[in-house]
Order: sequence, then structure tokens, then C-alpha cells
Amino acid sequence: MTQADRYRKLTALTKRADNLDPAYHAAFYLLSYDPELYETARRFVNVDGIGFTGIKRATLDFDERTRFVVDIAHNLFSYNSACKATPFEISRLGYPYLEMVCNSFYIATGEVQIILEPGQDGQREIKLDNSRYQQSRRIQQQFEQLQKSMKVDMMQDEATEPER
Repeated sequence: MTQADRYRKLTALTKRADNLDPAYHAAFYLLSYDPELYETARRFVNVDGIGFTGIKRATLDFDERTRFVVDIAHNLFSYNSACKATPFEISRLGYPYLEMVCNSFYIATGEVQIILEPGQDGQREIKLDNSRYQQSRRIQQQFEQLQKSMKVDMMQDEATEPER
């Protein structure tokens, strides 16, 4: 079973897979990567949401990196939940966890969407659609260019203005 299959099954457990907010997608993206974590987490996902208290108790014997990933998923899902993973610790997660956590930040804001597509081998795989992020980035760059142009225009106007 691929991460995409595990992700799809977690969303289906909510009975509203087509109507989940980005926080769910970010959490399920993180909880679906590792098969053992998925098997644990799926017991705590239902129509009422994600039972992170149960997931955290059930993963006490997991390695520290996995527990940090669960903490981060919980915090992205419920912003006021305590998160033991500091920026320093996140920076030390290493591949693939660090990449997944960074991706999940963008997923949680809605800037990146998860797309499930068939891979070359016929198995479903996760693709990340960052078109919204790219659009936001282009708008920001255009805004910065406009600010620069305005500043240059203002400086030119001041330079040509006679002294009083």
C-alpha cells in the first residue's frame, strides 16, 4: 500500500473526504507516510475528527522523529495544541521527515494541494500541486516591483522639484 492509498483511507474514515479543510489534509499527509504510524493513527480517525490524544499515547514507544511528526500534525490540525518540536528539532529531522513537515506547512495554509494520481507502475501516488503558492509568489513579486517603481518615481520627482 502506498502513502497515497493510506492518505485516501484516512480521509475516507471521516466520511467527508471531499469536504475537509487544509488542516486535515496536512495532518493526514504526515500520518500516512509511515505504514506503522498509519496503522496506529487510523484507529483514532472517525467522523468526529482525529483523536490525537489517543495517537500520542499509542506512539509513546515510537522513535523520537515520528513522535515529533505526530506533534506537528496535531499542531497543524489544532493550532492551540502543544508542540514539543522546536524549530531546531524540526531542522534536524532529516530526509524525508523534514521535507514532509515543510510540505505540510504549505498544505495546512491551502497554498499546496494534495493530488492523488496513478504512477508509472499503476499504483496511486501523491503529487503536490503548488499552483496557488506560485500565484501568491508572482503577486508578491509584482507588488515588490510596483513598490520599487513608485520609489524611483518619487525620488525622481523630488530631484526635479525646485528648492523653495
